[in-house]
Amino acid sequence: MNKNTIRFKNGLEFGIDASGKAFNGIGAVSFKGEKLRSASVPWTLIFETEQGFRFDSYGLSKIEKTGDSARIFIDGTAGWMPFGRTTDAMGDSRFHTRRLEKPRIKLCLHMKTISEKIWENEWTGVKTRWEIISSDIPLHWALEDTTWEIGGKADGAVLVQQDVSTIDLEQKTAKGGAFSSIEKFAVEEKGAWGGAYPMDMLPRGAGASICDFQAKGGTAFCTFFEKPSLTRSRIEKFAGEDVIHYSDNHFFPLSKKALLPERKILLFQSNKKLMRHEWRNLWLDCFTEVRKRILGNYGFSPEIPQPSVHAHLWDVDLKKRGAGWTKELGGAFAKYAELGYKDVFTHGVWDSVTSDPTEPKGNICCPYSFTFAEKFGGAEGMRKLADKAHENGIALFQWFGFQFAKYAPLWKEHPEWLLREQNGTPWDGDYGTLWCGRVRSGFGKMLEDQIRKVKDDTGIDGIFFDSYQNLGITCVDWQGEDKAPQAEEIWRMQSRLQKHGYKFRCEITTVFGVSQVAMYGFKEDKFRRRLWDTTVENDDAFALIDCSPAFFTDNPFTEKKLSPKLYFWLLGHRAVPGIGARPWKPVGKDDDSKPFLPGRELAEDYAAVNRLYNDALPKMQRLRVTENGDYSLWLDEKNKPSVIWAFRKSEFKFSGKVKDLNSDKVSEVGSVLKLQPGHVYMLIK
Repeated sequence: MNKNTIRFKNGLEFGIDASGKAFNGIGAVSFKGEKLRSASVPWTLIFETEQGFRFDSYGLSKIEKTGDSARIFIDGTAGWMPFGRTTDAMGDSRFHTRRLEKPRIKLCLHMKTISEKIWENEWTGVKTRWEIISSDIPLHWALEDTTWEIGGKADGAVLVQQDVSTIDLEQKTAKGGAFSSIEKFAVEEKGAWGGAYPMDMLPRGAGASICDFQAKGGTAFCTFFEKPSLTRSRIEKFAGEDVIHYSDNHFFPLSKKALLPERKILLFQSNKKLMRHEWRNLWLDCFTEVRKRILGNYGFSPEIPQPSVHAHLWDVDLKKRGAGWTKELGGAFAKYAELGYKDVFTHGVWDSVTSDPTEPKGNICCPYSFTFAEKFGGAEGMRKLADKAHENGIALFQWFGFQFAKYAPLWKEHPEWLLREQNGTPWDGDYGTLWCGRVRSGFGKMLEDQIRKVKDDTGIDGIFFDSYQNLGITCVDWQGEDKAPQAEEIWRMQSRLQKHGYKFRCEITTVFGVSQVAMYGFKEDKFRRRLWDTTVENDDAFALIDCSPAFFTDNPFTEKKLSPKLYFWLLGHRAVPGIGARPWKPVGKDDDSKPFLPGRELAEDYAAVNRLYNDALPKMQRLRVTENGDYSLWLDEKNKPSVIWAFRKSEFKFSGKVKDLNSDKVSEVGSVLKLQPGHVYMLIK
């Protein structure tokens, strides 16, 4: 470490990578003598502008250190950036001619040590925040780039994250290994929809994990933003490199002055090597705590998944049945309730391409407005369906989105509401049949007003937000004067709608509702994000907590794929995939479909797990992963052991009354509770 090393009393040290007056970035970082990142590449900040300038070289102005705080002041002169992010009509990056002017920038990195208690564990660390003190040209995004590797080397580190990338939920690191959190589909044939790499950098809270967690030896490391706004991230490890790259792309309203999101870095050290279940429990505590803090900014309450049925018709089948499509679905609610299901998701009855007699290109995912089409029963028909659901204790969810069909009248009435790409093209997510609106314009109020009215008119309970990531959170208002992101506006809108009585399921991993997204496929599936077998083999269900993971497979709920035994394993970690059902009888000679219950011939086996979950859920407040993973232990609202889900034969030290929820039998246990696989136990003091 050179003379510019910043040392804090809590044991954190930040090396300054500087030579002469040049500031390259933050170098090695250590905690109580143990490295947290190597000095191989500096931790730095980069800006690019639409005027063809790039800030990536800085001079060190001064360092101020006072007690538990420090400030690093740097300044720089912009360099030439010949090609920018926007494209011309040929799809090529726009060219920027070199200019004579040399814009300047002044930055400050604020640092302050922190100590926080998360449940029973003390964490220490630092909070950091970049400030743009002044810039000669306006900016609206910044790339923060660093590496983190406990011990100064990537080899042997374990990462945990809840996201939709192809990285393992619990990713083990080796020097020769490689992985990336880029969004990727395992596409095997050419020309498949979406290509292989739809999104390079996933947004925090909408695809990317809300916190980055790493464990190695006796140290655990967690870094996060409590208010990330639109921050798109990437974790990457290259074969042959012994570092792990972490990149965060922050978007903010166009300005010559700005504060980037505050980053917290928390550290936990044990006097012995952490065991697998120990670092998993540390991650669980970090994840749920960070979730609470993020949601607290918006007054949004965490939502817990319930057993769910997916029962909806696509265009052709919907048109065959017209307004009568709800009859058989409503008639099935009593059976679904008997089978332990609490939510039902249905879809596709809006005034839309599907209800349009001219039959334009598109499908039920291309609405004209969030008004129920009279052709399919209108608001009155949906009110009757919702009433029937409520009679049976079922919450009814309907499909919504941030997009409308490109033929929707509203685009002619309000062309200024169209969300456009940087080159002015209406944003359609590459679907070709729909356009998105600018949530920060009058479109946002119109959207919220329509969604509120749906509840007032029909009483439905929940929203499934389609394409939440790529047509909502990720979008930037490029045509607006301040080129601002719209993530904050969407999250505030969700909070207001939650207070209006709505529950949420979103088609991505997020903390703003239940994550209901197709993550998995099987070996024979050509289209998938992750391989289901890997999650099972790694026993990674803990990292799916409060998700409703879906599959790129027509029917995964079979004995050979996602069996009732694996369904039990998932629900024992409060991860609840939705199960498809079809209550409709065939219509016409060409209709060879058959009605089926959720789980089909195994319906009663899945139902048995649902009933156990529903009985146990009120006491399942805090998850504890146990050594060897033989069972999951849940603590109650008083942080006391309350529920055990047994996956294999095992024993649990306990004295008192126990209720076996499988049999409803209550027994007295002297000192050891013998656990039987497939059973759920409620501990009664």
